[in-house]
Amino acid sequence: MAKRNRWRTKEAVKIAEQAGLKALRTGAEAILTEAIDETPVETGTLRRSGTVTVGGLPDGAQVYEAAEAGTEMKDAFSKEAGKEKAVYISYNTPYARRQHEELDWEHPLGGKAKYLEDPFNRLKKKVVKMAELRIKKALRDAK
Repeated sequence: MAKRNRWRTKEAVKIAEQAGLKALRTGAEAILTEAIDETPVETGTLRRSGTVTVGGLPDGAQVYEAAEAGTEMKDAFSKEAGKEKAVYISYNTPYARRQHEELDWEHPLGGKAKYLEDPFNRLKKKVVKMAELRIKKALRDAK
């Protein structure tokens, strides 16, 4: 008698996506942690506005208000997660992009230009490898 195997493709895709997004979020948090140390500082608002979100970008205005006030960042996020299968690292101030790109600006209180790009480039291969391993483990452990 032949042994029958049943492929559960939809379930496998769901397991892989969940494990991958979880691993990418963990990796994004590690990138953000390094980026915060490299972010220019004057009042600390720019550093506090750095976020990691899954499913979509946060409401930048709400995050900026919370970062500027120094209040709990959790209050700045919508209760519903976005629908995209993506993880975002973002800084949410009106001047974040310019601070990031201006190579000639001086930062006497610390930080530098390319404060997100540099940590991302340093850690991206490690994050992808971690995601691959976690997806493989999740699929292996699925019964």
